[in-house]
Amino acid sequence: MLVFIVIILPASAAVNITSEGLIVSETGYAGGSLTVIEVVKNAGDADSGPVTISYYLVNESGGDAARVPIGSADLESITSGGDYSSVRTFLLPLDLADGAYNFVREVMGKETEQAQQKTIHIADPTPDGSMPDLVGSGIIIPSKAGPGDQVRVIAAVENRGGSDAGKFYVDIYLTNRSVRAVEPLLLGTWEVGSVPATGQASTTRTFTIPREIMAGRYGILMDVDPGNLVPESDEGNNDWYRDDMIQIIAGGPQVIVPPVLMNTTTSIVLVNPEQEL
Repeated sequence: MLVFIVIILPASAAVNITSEGLIVSETGYAGGSLTVIEVVKNAGDADSGPVTISYYLVNESGGDAARVPIGSADLESITSGGDYSSVRTFLLPLDLADGAYNFVREVMGKETEQAQQKTIHIADPTPDGSMPDLVGSGIIIPSKAGPGDQVRVIAAVENRGGSDAGKFYVDIYLTNRSVRAVEPLLLGTWEVGSVPATGQASTTRTFTIPREIMAGRYGILMDVDPGNLVPESDEGNNDWYRDDMIQIIAGGPQVIVPPVLMNTTTSIVLVNPEQEL
């Protein structure tokens, strides 16, 4: 009689770094700065160890589609299931040609897909002294939550104008186009002290999902300066909207783990070695 012995070997632990949200300005100019805000998660079953995320701009209209390195974010080890927030400000190369560039990210040397493709328009800076122009840069929010849950939200706005913008407010709404009776629902308001010319401001806040909300897929609307406190060169581009960003679960408050920002990096500026500090 033959006896077969089956030996089951344990599967090797894996690391899976995913992007939970990415905010990057849609405009820039040669020699200017570009701020990248990102929340990454380790969806694997093992601690990651140090993680390096590299960022590039690719101008496919230029013919050769060569990558222009912008900089990198060196993150500390991320535990299994843990999150990490990164805020980096990079200095764009002085010889960067005008054009529309695709924003590319690599995790540990491997290109990774983004939930939403990012295009950066590089052009000459707005002349100093022109009126402010406030626009929304983006929102990072958990992918699901329940009525009454608290969620952590990262929001960013930018001033594309040539002069500083004073105090204004930003209203953030949950919207569900299929349920007109309950839209839009105010999630919260952010008071912005000021934004310098061609600069950006960001915030991390905790908001409560309204208890009267209905289940479904919701988009996020960010209404920048709804009271028109800041005179602008363009008042028609203040709304930022993205569909299908968060799923609301029915049945009352749920135990949903929001993106816990375990580590928050400080903003830095990487300077071309050929430039003087």
